[in-house]
Amino acid sequence: MTREKLIDGVWGMDAPLYDRAIDTYIRRIRQKLELNYIATVKGVGYRFEVSP
Repeated sequence: MTREKLIDGVWGMDAPLYDRAIDTYIRRIRQKLELNYIATVKGVGYRFEVSP
């Protein structure tokens, strides 16, 4: 999922957020989960993946 889609889906199209702000939120979510379910796709955004 791209950073833009995350911003639009969570805060709406007119949200005054920069796409790099998403990186901070993702980092905090990863810390709280204490698991690596959110993978970074360089130059695109993120994806949710579960290892077997």
